[in-house]
Amino acid sequence: MVLQTGCPGGFTKFEGACFKVYHQIVTYDQARQFCATKGGLLAMPKDNKTDDFLWKLKNAADSGGYFWFGLSDENWEGRWMWEDGTIHNKSADWSNWREGQPDNHKGDEDCAHYNSQAEPGWNDLPCSDKAAKFICQTTGVSDDISSVYQ
Repeated sequence: MVLQTGCPGGFTKFEGACFKVYHQIVTYDQARQFCATKGGLLAMPKDNKTDDFLWKLKNAADSGGYFWFGLSDENWEGRWMWEDGTIHNKSADWSNWREGQPDNHKGDEDCAHYNSQAEPGWNDLPCSDKAAKFICQTTGVSDDISSVYQ
């Protein structure tokens, strides 16, 4: 039997997932790769409660900074995908894009981030910009206790 026992060190638990802010300013792909080394993905604010939690987490770390999270349309313009491979349907799913966003400014903005404005909201930036800190998401730490009951 496997039990969820909590979050890895430094991560904060919310709604069954674990999140951690990282302060390095990196590209989207660098952030994605770093989260993978921690056994996770870039954070995915798929609902209002998680988005609100992540906004507060990022503001506690740096209210004036940009932070990548796990949503992009870099593989197919206009088709936004979460890091776990699920499609984000802008018209049917919950989202928090700022007014006029995503706008794919200059035809090169494919990765989502939280910006430094006072109110929560999403914006798109070029994935290759070394412009943002990031938030990783992982599942809880598991312990296999089946050997205890043998």
